[in-house]
Amino acid sequence: MILPRYLALKTLLASLAAFAGVLAIFLAVDIVDNAGVFSGPGWVLPALELYANKAAVVAHQVAPAALLLGSAIAVSGLRQTREWTAMRSVGLGPWRVALPVVAAVGLVALALVLLHEAWGVKAAQRAEEIQVTRFSRGGAYRRWQATQQPKRWFRGADGRHVYHLRGVLPGGGFERVTVLELSDDFRLVRRIDAGKMEPAPGGAWRLANVEERSFTPEGDGFETATSREYRFDEPPGSFDLRPGRPSQMTLAVLDQQIAVRERLGQPSVDFAIEKANRVAYPFAAVSGALVAVALALRRNRHGHLSTAMLEAVGLSLALWAAQGICLGLGLSGRLPALLAAWLPNLVFLAVGALAVRRVS
Repeated sequence: MILPRYLALKTLLASLAAFAGVLAIFLAVDIVDNAGVFSGPGWVLPALELYANKAAVVAHQVAPAALLLGSAIAVSGLRQTREWTAMRSVGLGPWRVALPVVAAVGLVALALVLLHEAWGVKAAQRAEEIQVTRFSRGGAYRRWQATQQPKRWFRGADGRHVYHLRGVLPGGGFERVTVLELSDDFRLVRRIDAGKMEPAPGGAWRLANVEERSFTPEGDGFETATSREYRFDEPPGSFDLRPGRPSQMTLAVLDQQIAVRERLGQPSVDFAIEKANRVAYPFAAVSGALVAVALALRRNRHGHLSTAMLEAVGLSLALWAAQGICLGLGLSGRLPALLAAWLPNLVFLAVGALAVRRVS
C-alpha cells in the first residue's frame, strides 16, 4: 500500500500546484481584460466579491486540464528520478502507476462535482449578477434581465389549451390569467379570464373574478363568477418553469425542470445536456490522466516538465474539441444527452487503456 499512497499523494500535490497556476493565470487575464469597467464609488468590495465567486466558477472549468497536467508532471517525475526504472527492475508494470494516479484524479473529480453543487452554482449566479448590475457593458444588463423573467405563455400537453399567466403568486398561483381552449381545427372554443388562479384540492385550479366566454356554432356565451373551480389537463405544479440559465441550477432543480418542460412540450435538451455534463465534465480528467500516464511512460521519451506541459496542453485541447463536437450534436438532437456528455470520456478512456497496455 506504500507505493499506491505515494503515487496518489505525488499526483495530488502536482495537480494542486498546476491547478493554482492555471487558476491564477486565468483570473489575472480576466482582471486585466475587465480593468476598464472597475470604476465608480465603492467599486473595490463588489470587485472582490465578483472574483471570489468567479474563482469558484473558473475552478470548475479549468479543473480537468489542471488535473491532467498534474498527472503528467507527477508520472514524468518518476522517469527523471529513475523511480520508474527501479519499478521496472522489480517487475512492476505501468498499471501499478496508472491505477493510483487515476484513483486520485477520480476522487478529486467527485469532490469537484459535490463542491460545485454546494457552492459553484450559487457562485455562478452571484458572479453574473454582480457583473451585469455593477460592471455591465452595453446590453448585458438587458440580456440578463431577459433570462430572469418567468415564462408567461404555455401550451398544454394536449395542444388544446393555451395559458397566459402574467404574474406569479406565492404558493404556486398566478394573477391576471387567460386560458384559451381550442378545437381540433385550431378554432377558439372558450376563453377564460381571471384575476387569480390558485391550486385547489384534488388537482384542480380555483379561479377568482372569472369571466368566461364560449364560442359555438349555436352562438356565443358569457358568464361571470366570483370564484369557480376548473380541472384542466395541467394540474398545479405544471407551470413551475424556473427562469435562469441551466448552468446556474442544481442537479435537483434540473431534474424538476426537465420533467416540467417535457410535460408541457417545452424544449428541455439544453437542461438534459447540462445535467449530464455536470458530472461528466470533471470526470474527463480521469480519461485524460490515463492517456497522460501512457505518454509519460512511453519509451524513448525525452524531457520532463516542458514535455509534460506540452502533452497536457495537447490532450486538453483534443478533449475539449471532442466535448464541443459531442455536446453540439447533443444540443441538435443527433445524440442523446447522456451519450453526448460521456462519449468523449469513454473514447479517451479506451485510448488510454490501450496506450498503457502497449507500454507494458
